[in-house]
Amino acid sequence: MSTKKSSWKDSIQTFGRSLLLPIALLAPIGMVMGICSAMGQSYMIEKFPFLGNEILKLVLSSLQTITSIVFNNIPLLFAMGVAQGMAKNEKGIAVFSSAVGYLTLNVVMSVYLKATGTMADAAVAAQVGQGTVLGIQTLKIEALGGLISGLVAAKVADRFYRLELPLAFAFFGGKKSIPIITFVCMIPIGLVIPVIWNVLTSFLISISFIFTAPYVGNAVYYTLNRALIPFGLHHVLASLVRFTEAGGTYMINGTEYVGILNATNEILFNLGPTSEYWKQLMPTLTSYLGGAQMLT
Repeated sequence: MSTKKSSWKDSIQTFGRSLLLPIALLAPIGMVMGICSAMGQSYMIEKFPFLGNEILKLVLSSLQTITSIVFNNIPLLFAMGVAQGMAKNEKGIAVFSSAVGYLTLNVVMSVYLKATGTMADAAVAAQVGQGTVLGIQTLKIEALGGLISGLVAAKVADRFYRLELPLAFAFFGGKKSIPIITFVCMIPIGLVIPVIWNVLTSFLISISFIFTAPYVGNAVYYTLNRALIPFGLHHVLASLVRFTEAGGTYMINGTEYVGILNATNEILFNLGPTSEYWKQLMPTLTSYLGGAQMLT
């Protein structure tokens, strides 16, 4: 029994550490994105007129657009990071397979929505939890989709990297089988997720009040965060609050933003201090981004 508990604990710790790779990327990219966005705000140009130079504005806006690609694809980064961290064998193939799995997951969910007649119009997609992911209108399950894809790819890599097939199919054996099997595995997962997603979303929303409660929510969050450090689980908690419904959902200018960090990025990087949402939401949102910690 103790061996099983130790194995489970090690797996959870490894999972927590695997989240550090994408988070490490988000930190410096986020700083560049934030600085460029801040310098392009009208209030900054009023204080520092040289920021109104057309060439400088073009450079800053271009950098903001370039860096935003990372934040727009956080789930894919999590998929690759988790696959790399969790796989014990053929890590490179696992990372490749996680990308295949994530693409498959999104298109299968899109097919499900079309087949069941629940695909929303693009204009109101965000209001029902749908959106465009890598050119596919699908159910936006955010970081969870990446985590699932990464875990599946890692498990498939460890289980089938030495797979032997009959001679006629031998070419597809071994490590070549990993992305193929990952692709197949993600099809039923993509069909099941829309069915259970409403239940899961309702559950996360139901517990979000614990972390978003006035005055005590962030205290509860930081207490759990510190308590989980010895077990390596604080990254998991942080990811849940920052990227899922556990951190709350926020309607900003008609678009729904899920999680603390996604809402913060929109207000901080795109809207600025002149926005009505700055006073409404930023004091609460930023209270979950602790001092001496990375924004991401």
